Amino acid sequence: MKLHYKKEHISCTNYKSESYEGFGIGTLTSGSNFNSQTLSVKTNFLIFILEGEVEIIPKEGKIKRVIAQEFFFISALSTYEIQVRVPGRYIYMSFLYNDIKLCEKHMLESYLKEVREASEEVGILSVRHPLNLFLELIDAYLRAGVNCKHLHSIKEKELFIILRTSYSKQEIVNLFHEIIGTNMSFKAAVLLHVDRVNNREELAQAMGMSITDLARKFKVEFGESVYSWLLKQKNKKIIYRLAQPGASVKEIVYEFGFSSAASFNKYCKKNFGNSPRELVRQLKDKHIDNQNLKI
Repeated sequence: MKLHYKKEHISCTNYKSESYEGFGIGTLTSGSNFNSQTLSVKTNFLIFILEGEVEIIPKEGKIKRVIAQEFFFISALSTYEIQVRVPGRYIYMSFLYNDIKLCEKHMLESYLKEVREASEEVGILSVRHPLNLFLELIDAYLRAGVNCKHLHSIKEKELFIILRTSYSKQEIVNLFHEIIGTNMSFKAAVLLHVDRVNNREELAQAMGMSITDLARKFKVEFGESVYSWLLKQKNKKIIYRLAQPGASVKEIVYEFGFSSAASFNKYCKKNFGNSPRELVRQLKDKHIDNQNLKI
């Protein structure tokens, strides 16, 4: 495919320049890895492997292998690490929680009510007809440099139509289980604010709700208290940061708002059973039992 009048296309006000919205194409380089928590803008990803092979490595649970012509979903809150095993190419669709259209929200909410239960593991699905044709066209657009925001928006809607007509309700619920609930608008709002709040009171204020109403709805959607859930999210982020090569305890103390290294040391011993430096050593050697961590 050849793009005519490229200069006019790129200079258009509706040209998509942000990498965190719409469709994109990427290369799988052998030995490389990816984690959505490293992105400056936390976003959700549907990832379609065109060629190659990757492994999804969760903090706990089984490692999942994804091969060519398969796809999976990673939410903005996921702490999975994705490692490339066989080089290749992939197409992704990224979107923020508030980008989910009303029709798609209704579809996901209704599906959740109809299925028996959702799997808590990463859902991996095979690319079926006509999704394969859809991806071929997206590939052609992206390679040619067609990046109109309107086109991306239309194609996002088309993708959801393909999913609901080519895959079962159970498969779709398993795929998107990390972001769906009986009230997706509420759950999406919580997930949108989680990186900006430190406690239950701040979350209630951000969502314009009383603490009592927040606690009640939160228990229904997430199955636990606001305090417990926020603590787990914070602990996941701390463990992820400690696991990074060259992790600086001093920087992490500042990043998470601890008053001193001593207070962070006390927090780690209470929540993880070890000092920060010991956790770094265990994470480096992969000798850490996630069952003992409050995550």
